Amino acid sequence: MAGEEPPGAQGVHSVLGGELARAISRSDRFSAVDRTSAIQDQLGKEHQFQRSGAVSDEQIKALGQQFGVHYLCIVQISALQGGYFYLDVRLVDVVTAEIVSTITANSDLKSSAEMIRMARHTARELVDAEGLSHEMRREKTKKRAIFWTGVGLDVLGAGLLAYGLYENSVANDQINKDRFSEAERPIRNRNLGYIAGGVLLLGGISINIFF
Repeated sequence: MAGEEPPGAQGVHSVLGGELARAISRSDRFSAVDRTSAIQDQLGKEHQFQRSGAVSDEQIKALGQQFGVHYLCIVQISALQGGYFYLDVRLVDVVTAEIVSTITANSDLKSSAEMIRMARHTARELVDAEGLSHEMRREKTKKRAIFWTGVGLDVLGAGLLAYGLYENSVANDQINKDRFSEAERPIRNRNLGYIAGGVLLLGGISINIFF
């Protein structure tokens, strides 16, 4: 929970923290630990944080290492005009300081029931958004692997075709010298190079076209 709990929404930090921990722990990828008090004590020593409530990239990395976590869930609550509050919830990778997913919402937080409703809604949205982001990254990694597999097959295929051309020149040289028996081996190698190279080259091209 970044910054101080806003006046007029007493208890919202506790409600949000509890619901976020509950939703994150129920997801397939995470287990949640509450380090809010310890992190706030650590950050409270830094005047910049006390003034702004912001957590820098370097602070995120240091906190992740200090508390042995892979991600930080950072919540910022700002008071708006008209008695409303703006919630900004972010799940941040402590190694790269990359925002894995983020959810924003606004509410008047006028009652404990509204706090719980908003907290559960925000927690559910955060976990769902993170799951979608994870699927997108996994799909991107899969596509990259398929692409480089296709490129690898193309390179191998081209190399075997080049080998076949070399063996073909050797065979032609032997034939021109009427050394037909000595031409049999390079002819065999040429044919294998052409066949294997052609198959690999077509396979690589097909992978990059269809996948």
